[in-house]
Amino acid sequence: MMRTLFLNPNSSDGITGTLRRHIARCGWPASEWEVAKVQGAPRIIGSAEENDQAVKALDLSLGALCAGFDRVVMMSSVDTGYDVARRQLGDAAFGFTRSVLAQHRKLGRKLQVITFDKDMTALYERAFDATGHASVVGNWRVVDLMPAAVAAGPDAALAAVRERCRELADASPDGIFVVGAVGLELADTLREEGMQSVIDPVSDLLTFLGDSAAHGPCA
Repeated sequence: MMRTLFLNPNSSDGITGTLRRHIARCGWPASEWEVAKVQGAPRIIGSAEENDQAVKALDLSLGALCAGFDRVVMMSSVDTGYDVARRQLGDAAFGFTRSVLAQHRKLGRKLQVITFDKDMTALYERAFDATGHASVVGNWRVVDLMPAAVAAGPDAALAAVRERCRELADASPDGIFVVGAVGLELADTLREEGMQSVIDPVSDLLTFLGDSAAHGPCA
């Protein structure tokens, strides 16, 4: 049995709980996975500085957090801490966003993306380039709300994301990836409203991880 740690690189209990709910609904046996957060990291990552702080906290705690697990997935919109995990764990390290992009690339599909906070755009650009799967990303829209504001005001965030999704759906038939843990509940609501072009990134992640367990990791 392979055990997977899904690691939230910030210290938010709320985001950790959201990740746990979305992974649980996909039906993986409870004995095969767990979700944890990084103590000492920022409560939420909304800037390059906070991303760097989270990486430093992770570097100190990753070994202890991963004890008893066969692989770790960095559950961040910009795969915060992936380089640290890769250095310490090698092929047992995965990233949330890069795995979703890799899954769609493998299927020959492009994705349209929605990210949050225009001041984070450069960080997203670097993250997409670093995955090696930037060619998967097509149209891109930004909801100019900081992640903390999204978490604090989900109704306003939902309205903004819904508007961007409609714009993207009119522009292209490609799937729409609402990037990041703070977007998971919003994307779920939009799928329930009938926006079938909005992908379920957690389902795509778990499919990719299942294939990687059988054929060797490549994310």
